[in-house]
Formats: sequence, structure tokens, C-alpha cells
Amino acid sequence: MNQETFQKLKDAALSIEKFRSLADSEQEWLLPLFGKSVLLATKILDAISANPLTFEEIAQECNCSKPTASQILNALQQGGMTIQIDRNAAFVLVGRARRLAQR
Repeated sequence: MNQETFQKLKDAALSIEKFRSLADSEQEWLLPLFGKSVLLATKILDAISANPLTFEEIAQECNCSKPTASQILNALQQGGMTIQIDRNAAFVLVGRARRLAQR
């Protein structure tokens, strides 16, 4: 991932977090407006919202490389999103998972 894409994701982190808290019907019409990197970021966040995954598991589930998954999550974390990242795994509790946890 280049520095420009990293910065775009970092700048968009809180907007992506807000997007993920929207109802599915609201998300449906917004998804086509997103670029490739934001779409992949939302896919990664969906993958890790239920339980922690290793970067290898994220890469397999989201059809990307381990370094790309790590860079996306780091950009979002630096942008203010609450993501727990360690050397081998990542976890986030935002959006749909948070709504389910509150019920």
C-alpha cells in the first residue's frame, strides 16, 4: 500500500466507523460510492468484528495479503478507530457487532 492510500484510510477512519454503525439498508446504497481500499477496509473490519483473527486468517478471508491487512488496520487505528492490534492478530468492536452487544 502506498503512503497516499494509507493517509486516505487514516483520514477516513472515523467516517468508516460511522458507516459501519448504519443500518444495512443505508449501507447498501453507499457501498458503490467507495473506492477499492475503503471497500477492503470495511470487509476486514467485518471479518474481525466478531472475534480476533490472525493476519493470515484476515488475508485468507478478505482475499488480500497479510501486509495489506496489517497496513489497513494500522491506518484505521491511527485515524482514531478503536482496533486492538498485536503482533499476530486484530480485533475491533464497532458497527454491527457493537449494536448486537448492546441488545
